[in-house]
Amino acid sequence: MTIQAFFAPRGAIRPGEVAVTRAKPFEAAHAYRDASFGHAARVHGHNYVLTATIAGSIDPATGFLADFRELDVVLKDVTAPLDHHRLDTEYAALAGREASAEALADALFRALGPRVAKAIHGARLAALRLAETDSLWADTQGGNDMELTRAYGFSAAHRLADPARSPDDNRRLYGKCANPEPHGHDYRFEVTVRGPIDPKRSTIADLGALDATVEEQVVTCFDHRYLNVEVEPFQRVIPTAERIAERIWELLSPHVAGLARIVVYETPRSAFTYEGPAR
Repeated sequence: MTIQAFFAPRGAIRPGEVAVTRAKPFEAAHAYRDASFGHAARVHGHNYVLTATIAGSIDPATGFLADFRELDVVLKDVTAPLDHHRLDTEYAALAGREASAEALADALFRALGPRVAKAIHGARLAALRLAETDSLWADTQGGNDMELTRAYGFSAAHRLADPARSPDDNRRLYGKCANPEPHGHDYRFEVTVRGPIDPKRSTIADLGALDATVEEQVVTCFDHRYLNVEVEPFQRVIPTAERIAERIWELLSPHVAGLARIVVYETPRSAFTYEGPAR
């Protein structure tokens, strides 16, 4: 499943502003110093992607907020000390910190913000995403809290039909999803947690613990199942993607501190976001 690489950062844009998002990949190695990170304490590497969103007013003379070429130069400059280097030993901005996605996102925001302000008139760095893999990334807007997102998947079958409605009504409402026999999807879902960076581990979440919780609470229950028949509460609740996102939140929220968001992709063309019940 291919998911759109760019993103619309929540809460980063002010009224009257326009945002421009640009990505810059780089390749780097690192190792964690703390043995509690398990096999990640061995030297390994990633195809990182830095995605920066700048915001400001449109220049009436050009119709631009910024010339992409100017932004590309800034992104190239800020990633030059990272590209084809070992982060935990060669990148000074991480001195004394683990080379986590969160710590690297924080360091890059601090490095990139002043460069954007100096190089691109009228623009400010509004948000930054540092993707370590296509299933793990950190988002920051420069504050104390940041977000870490981990993506997972399961394959399942379902059927959309309300037993209180006639077959014709169900077909009008749900289309071919109401066919008597189920169909299925390779679902992808994202779990986002929010919080401050732990000063010792340079993370906002224990990924090993998060993975284990998601596996136990969600994947084991949903994967290779007929949702309408085998998974609570879908014997009584129609298993739309919206309800699936809601159910994943319900399963994880008692176990995952700082849970901020669930996004379910039923197909590469559709995403469904749930951020918990109203407080």
